[in-house]
Amino acid sequence: MAKSNPVRVGHPRSLLAGGLGVFASLLAIGWALFGYNLSSTVNFASGQSENLMLLQFSVAFIVLIGSGLMLARFTRLGGSINILGGLTTVGIGVLYARTMEQSAKTASLQAIPLVYTAPLVIPVDRLVATLLVVPVFPIAILLVISGLGSLATYRMHRPHHIPVSAPQQVPVQTANK
Repeated sequence: MAKSNPVRVGHPRSLLAGGLGVFASLLAIGWALFGYNLSSTVNFASGQSENLMLLQFSVAFIVLIGSGLMLARFTRLGGSINILGGLTTVGIGVLYARTMEQSAKTASLQAIPLVYTAPLVIPVDRLVATLLVVPVFPIAILLVISGLGSLATYRMHRPHHIPVSAPQQVPVQTANK
């Protein structure tokens, strides 16, 4: 008769961290697709920014796999992947924003018009700050929070060995009357 493994019930914190990681990685995928199409939308060539967004898409996909690992109770590995993915997202975002600014200055643009939903004109000198504050930092913060929550869950469920010393006998004095 073979023993069966009991079903491991996930800790709510690991499920919450995994769900937040999935949400943040889907946002990162959306940001990568938006950033990839941005240079062609505003009509100036920027091959390096497109390559950076392809790299961001790859990082976002790996982070999605890491978030799935967190949901599958591999909290240490998934949390580490999400933290590294968040830091990589910041690095790629900084490089992307600087590349877009330099490409816009090379094309002699004063502002970049975005006409996705409503007309929005972003001045070139404010482009780096806008691209970092709006999509990059919130996604990176969500990824890092997700990873830290997962690592905290991992730390909670590790067995803690507390050495127990032998009981000491305390001499008791009795008073004779």
